[in-house]
Amino acid sequence: MEKHVVLSGVVLALALVGSACGLSFDEVEPDCEGWRPGDVVITELLPDPAGADTGQEWMELHNPGSSAVDLKGLLLYAARVDGSQERAYLFEESMLVEARGYGVLGDVRVEQLPVHVNHSYGDTLGSLGNTGGLIGLRCGDVVVDEVRYAGPIRSGVARIYDGRLVPDALDNDDTSHWCDAPAPGTGSGPRASPGTANPPCANPLGGADGGVSADAGVIADAGVPGDTCQSPGTSLLRSVSRPGPGDLVITEVMADPKAVADAQGEWVEVHALRDVDLNGVLLSDESGGGTPLNDKQCLEVRGGTPVVLARSREPSTNGGVRPVLATFSFGLSNSAGTHALRLSLNGGLLDEVTWTGAALPGVSRQLDPARKDALRNDVAGSFCSTPEGVLYNAVDRGTPGAENRPCAP
Repeated sequence: MEKHVVLSGVVLALALVGSACGLSFDEVEPDCEGWRPGDVVITELLPDPAGADTGQEWMELHNPGSSAVDLKGLLLYAARVDGSQERAYLFEESMLVEARGYGVLGDVRVEQLPVHVNHSYGDTLGSLGNTGGLIGLRCGDVVVDEVRYAGPIRSGVARIYDGRLVPDALDNDDTSHWCDAPAPGTGSGPRASPGTANPPCANPLGGADGGVSADAGVIADAGVPGDTCQSPGTSLLRSVSRPGPGDLVITEVMADPKAVADAQGEWVEVHALRDVDLNGVLLSDESGGGTPLNDKQCLEVRGGTPVVLARSREPSTNGGVRPVLATFSFGLSNSAGTHALRLSLNGGLLDEVTWTGAALPGVSRQLDPARKDALRNDVAGSFCSTPEGVLYNAVDRGTPGAENRPCAP
């Protein structure tokens, strides 16, 4: 998915729909800020309803984050597959999508919305293409999500993002991860799921329509490709949800435990700002040496939660640290000097923290919870020693996998 586009290319389209959206040439730039790619994800659309299209088309959005988002100020746009003939709609009023919830946008032309539609964009986008097209959302020049779809589109059948996959703004660019909504189990009823989680596609990923085999739930002995992993919840293969810069935050480091030896008891805590997998992520130190986090199973981290990476998985040998998502093999320095911990993916830096002081025996170095992002954890003073009395075993101070304590002013 393209991350950035130049907004000036839609000036004409905005002018054409200005009367419906209240836009003018002086108001082309949406009044929004802080949005990142993937903050909302397009997961379903109905470009060719049964009967007349006008007033019955819709598209579904999913919020993968841990807090509600407001679409006010965002620009919703639709165009041909090649991006031509774009038309756009500006959210001038508040439109909330709840955390890990869904919102449905429709071209409803009447005052009373149908039960499956949360917000109407009226006639501003015109008719969605029945032979293919693209739809997207952007904030200024940041594309939050954009998908292309291709025909043949079946009348009255929604096009869905495969319900076996974690909704992701990169993964939904792959057209093989979309399919016609399957018939309901009863054999009758609408072939769509607006406002709810999608069902799995009828054909497995990688088969004749882009799936891997008729038995997608079995992992071969040789392992799985680097871009897929086995869901711990369903045991089925799905695409890895890759983190980007700022999606992961290093929040706590235990370099010198007292209850057990360093080689068993060191650990690092990482906080995710959105749902991601750590498969393929490299944890490294200032020497450049590191450990790639590889596993057949998806190393899932839910947005808004911390996970622990440790030298050992076993609580009986690692000082009581549990649960441990993945392990690393290099040692953390206890001495004074310039030290760093980095998370990277395919050579791109995701997050880094640095420090110069020596490790305090039995005390973790923790990030103030009010500064939990990949920029503020770079600031001097954002980290402090875990306060006295905050123990995760009989002697070691720290909060592995739990909320950090505020640093003293």
